[in-house]
Amino acid sequence: MSRMIDRNLCGFLTCTHRPHFMLCGVILCTFMTFISITVYQEHTDIDMQDTTAFKNTISMISHRHVPLVCYIITLNTSLLPVQLSKDVTCYPFISSRITDDIFGLVSTRVQNNLRLGLSVWGADFTNNISLSIAYNHVQLWHRLAAATTESNMLVFEDDIVLNERPLLLYRKIQSSGVLPHDNYIVKLVNHRSLGILGDVELQHVHRFWMGNDSFRLQKCTCHTRQSFFSSAAYVLDRQAAKTLIQHHLPMQYHVDVFMHYIGCRYSTLFMFDKDILQFSGRFSTHQTPEDHQKRLFANIKETIKNFFVSSCY
Repeated sequence: MSRMIDRNLCGFLTCTHRPHFMLCGVILCTFMTFISITVYQEHTDIDMQDTTAFKNTISMISHRHVPLVCYIITLNTSLLPVQLSKDVTCYPFISSRITDDIFGLVSTRVQNNLRLGLSVWGADFTNNISLSIAYNHVQLWHRLAAATTESNMLVFEDDIVLNERPLLLYRKIQSSGVLPHDNYIVKLVNHRSLGILGDVELQHVHRFWMGNDSFRLQKCTCHTRQSFFSSAAYVLDRQAAKTLIQHHLPMQYHVDVFMHYIGCRYSTLFMFDKDILQFSGRFSTHQTPEDHQKRLFANIKETIKNFFVSSCY
């Protein structure tokens, strides 16, 4: 095959003398090199534009080592700490159940809906348990915001099967320099409605590899038409915690949707194209089958509404 290609090229260039023959060899080598580079780029599946942006970001942001604390939100008082590495241990954060004081933090509109068992919009609290879950996330944000030294926080809900993967991947991202100096949230699991449309509204940042598995890091850059669900696993820095607290009252939204709203508009929200961790399979304690059907219908209405209030287009 190589002889045929060489003969055809030489015939095209009328290679009757040695200089022409050498020119054929140079052209052939250049052609084969170009093909090899193209195949390599397709194999790695990284866009040149994204790679350039990635390198520019690295040159602008210095690598910093920030202490990392970790908590597991749970009602299980017998849950033991989980050690992710020699320097990071995730400690149980025992949840608060709903009280009159917590209910008083909710907007009047959503209070009335909760009393009537209504779900007008998909983002609204489904029941009192969904409210208490949001409240406990807020308590962890307060704890991080009040820290006397700069630190980041890993937050998990107890229906996640924990291992060291999210910590290893987060440290890769942190050392790469793609994260902003502060005020960011990185979601490690996602449940997205109408994911195809949602992907269009996210900016690809970079692809990270763990062994043979790759994770596409994406950034939300506007008030999107989609809500990216799940607060089961994420990491945030101290400034992001302050930003979330600044906007959380009156409480009215599921915590995962609230993080999406605030993260896309007032912070920098990152997410991946697939989950880093797996769920245990335990049925959600704050969504009965009846509640799930109500929220599904409310989500459809809210998706239609978001087409008109989105700032993406």
